[in-house]
Amino acid sequence: MFPLCELLMGIAYADGELDEQEKTEVRSLMIELAGEARVEVEACIQSFEPEKFDMVATAAAFKKDPDEDRRKLLVLACTVAEANDERHFAEDDYIRALAEALDLPPSALEGLVIDVSIEDLQESFDVVSKGPPPLPPGARKS
Repeated sequence: MFPLCELLMGIAYADGELDEQEKTEVRSLMIELAGEARVEVEACIQSFEPEKFDMVATAAAFKKDPDEDRRKLLVLACTVAEANDERHFAEDDYIRALAEALDLPPSALEGLVIDVSIEDLQESFDVVSKGPPPLPPGARKS
């Protein structure tokens, strides 16, 4: 239970701060999964120290679990990341690193992370940097 709680607290801190909605989501998920162990869940949340947290070492506890169970960990992490209706690149980076630490294939990330390619960004920048589109014939300039 503690390694799972720590992994979820890790994603809650991934963007550098603990959002109260994310903390509440960790608590809710852990109580749902741990049942009557509310005191232990609260102790894990309160004792979490982000500066000492080692995600790779913590994830090692799950490496021998079936692929599907390890992918569920990624889904739980995404649930926490989305609890405040915001998604940060740092959270996606955490989820990618977690997948790697769990020895999951890249396909395990499908639908869970934001994929932005440099080519897409360059294309968008090129369109924006060219300025507004020309006025249609007969339109007045203000």
